[in-house]
Amino acid sequence: MGDKLRFFAFLVTYLPSFAGAGLVRKLRALIHGWTYKGPTDNPKVVLVVGGSFAGHQLMARLADSLPTGWQAVLVEKNEHFNWSFALPRFSVVPGHEKTAFMAYTRIMAKGVQRGVTRFIQGEVVSVTADKHVQLASGAIVPYDILVVATGSAQRPPAKLLGSTHKDTACAELRTLQDRIRRARTVAVVGGGAVGIELVTDIKTYAGVVAERNRALVGEDKDDSVADKDVTIVHPRTQLLNRFGPRLHEHVAGVLASQNIHVELGQRVTIEYTDGADEPAGAGRPGTLHFPDGRTVQYDCILLCTGLTPNSGLFRDNFEGALTEAGEVRVTPGLQVVADEKKSSCGLSDVYAFGDVAATGGPKMARAGFFQANVIVDNILASIKGKPATYRYVPSVVEPSLKLTLGKDATVVYVDLNKAQTRSILLPKKGDAEDMYVKQSWHFMGVTYNDDDDE
Repeated sequence: MGDKLRFFAFLVTYLPSFAGAGLVRKLRALIHGWTYKGPTDNPKVVLVVGGSFAGHQLMARLADSLPTGWQAVLVEKNEHFNWSFALPRFSVVPGHEKTAFMAYTRIMAKGVQRGVTRFIQGEVVSVTADKHVQLASGAIVPYDILVVATGSAQRPPAKLLGSTHKDTACAELRTLQDRIRRARTVAVVGGGAVGIELVTDIKTYAGVVAERNRALVGEDKDDSVADKDVTIVHPRTQLLNRFGPRLHEHVAGVLASQNIHVELGQRVTIEYTDGADEPAGAGRPGTLHFPDGRTVQYDCILLCTGLTPNSGLFRDNFEGALTEAGEVRVTPGLQVVADEKKSSCGLSDVYAFGDVAATGGPKMARAGFFQANVIVDNILASIKGKPATYRYVPSVVEPSLKLTLGKDATVVYVDLNKAQTRSILLPKKGDAEDMYVKQSWHFMGVTYNDDDDE
């Protein structure tokens, strides 16, 4: 069976159930809009910490389902939602960075107006034992039910360090754009999805970026490098090692066709030559030291290595909830396990999901959407005095991937079994330069317009 036919069969198998569930949710949301009478003077609170893709999905579901007298409160350190899927592209190609950020006040406007949701900008630093969270500002926020969706820490451009406000986030992207544009030699350390997207964009868009810069500053002042020497370094022998070997083979072929150097099985150490006060991987120049004794200097080094769970808020009072890797232990119902010796017994009023939690699912936004549905169903059951019996079981749909491979290519990939011996691989033409981000904001329930650039 060819890949296109497999993909069609895949859609026929899974789309009807998803479409049906989506229709049921829309009908329930419509009824909720008629019946929800707002919170009371002292509403009971579902407190959601972290508002990226997983946290937003949970807030959207809660906004359409919480009963009268309850309110969903989002605590998020950033002023704007970050459309992280586009950040690798926008760290290379200038002119689109403002479209990657949308104010939470806009995204949550309907729910706030109805009184079912509320937004607090702040960073949660700890969870107390008496149903409160403490913010970095010192403020204390109470909850009746707590859901932690704080995700994971990554280096730029996968996640931004200065993204608390839109202007600082855009400035951080422009700094990366400038360093990449001026670099003749670039090394990206890490061969996961972000690393692959980054090297292919750097290589294939270099000429486009140089031409635009010459038009802006004049050829005599232009310091762009249009013909870049780009290298990707990965500690394992397979790129995108969370997926099947077939994807590696395809991507390796595309990288070879683009004249990108690939160093596999190389766990390098890095020695930076300047910018000691700047974070590692922020496009600084330096030297890579390879295990075989080679040392190679690069004008720009970018790190795309691994995920670190943002689970520090549990350390003071729930240290037993963390695995050795720093993930939050959860039951199949996604309730936090405060004592590792009682792995089947979770806290009835504290949940965790997404990248921060040891769910058994992939660390991908789509998995967070499925997990959010489980948490909402369990919360609604507990509010009604019923047991929280809904369970999260990872599905084959969750780890599917659409990967950009520079200006002229993308690929859609799905592993059809856990052994990764059956798969779907569909090469396609390149996405639009702006990654269709303006159109994508419809997923968040908002329409992007030029006023959002201000």
